[in-house]
Amino acid sequence: MSDFSFEDYVSLLTYGDADERRNAAWWMGRQRDERVITHLLSALNDNDADVRLRVIESLGNMRDDRVVMPLVSALADDDPRVRARVIHSLGLQKDYRAVDAIIDLLNDPEASVRVASAEALALLPDQRAIMPLISALLDDDDSDVRYFASRALSEIGGEATVTALILALQSDPSVGSKIYIAEILAGLKDKRALNPLKQLAENDPDDDVKTTAKWAINQLGV
Repeated sequence: MSDFSFEDYVSLLTYGDADERRNAAWWMGRQRDERVITHLLSALNDNDADVRLRVIESLGNMRDDRVVMPLVSALADDDPRVRARVIHSLGLQKDYRAVDAIIDLLNDPEASVRVASAEALALLPDQRAIMPLISALLDDDDSDVRYFASRALSEIGGEATVTALILALQSDPSVGSKIYIAEILAGLKDKRALNPLKQLAENDPDDDVKTTAKWAINQLGV
């Protein structure tokens, strides 16, 4: 396919078999030619999920605001692999119009989609995501979701995040959640976290929580 013209790839993306359409989408994603965007957007509804995956990956490489809202619409895809790939591509766009839609998928039934959502929110730090991410950190049954939720909260930072994390500690969350919260608070360097961390260091029944809280206190420079 290396000798094909631009028009040949357009034709393959539209009329080729699944392998040809997938390869054409891959090729288009590696061109610095704005003409590919229209053709890739048209292929978002391809009936083959693997083709859609390649199309979405290629659109993620475009860094063009024209692709954002069509990708948001593609979040309704019935294949969880596609939804996760869409979220990843939206994160790469770093366009805050996508934040609300990505937040919604923190509740997706598929863990891989929830992981992708938390990862993308670390690339799009926005206060709208604070409480949904804390809910994921406290309640999600997937360890990767909890990990990436903690990463995203660290990226968002700020007073609102610190306040929400301190309130979350008052609900006596799981051991793992307490450790993540202590680690996040350590990185955010807000002295308001000192007393809640001291409570953990002195009174928590779990030794790992106590150890992490003591370390966090030291990171605060106290």
